[in-house]
Amino acid sequence: MKRTKILVVDDEREIREMSKSVLERAGYRVGVSQNAQQALQLLDKEKDYELVLTDLNLPGLNGLELIREIKKRHPNCKTLLMTGSFLVNYMDRKDCLHKPFNFIELVSKIEKCLSSP
Repeated sequence: MKRTKILVVDDEREIREMSKSVLERAGYRVGVSQNAQQALQLLDKEKDYELVLTDLNLPGLNGLELIREIKKRHPNCKTLLMTGSFLVNYMDRKDCLHKPFNFIELVSKIEKCLSSP
């Protein structure tokens, strides 16, 4: 059975590592990146990522810019935005995870995102 592969993009090492650990325990394969440019390089090289979980505030390209670029280059890859701020445009969207979040919220949001068309 193929396990879903997720890329976690966050410039905060603790959040990257915590998210990676939680998602691996939930049965996912997980890669990590500390910025958008590195994430795009990984996505271009390893074409089997099914979802990218990205922070909004990143050095260089921000999370929204990264998502736009992913949609252009890898239209079948799903995205989920993490943010500590409540953006009006994203407040009620299913593709946004608000920080701080707990392990159950993280896995639940990932599962919902992966199961949506």
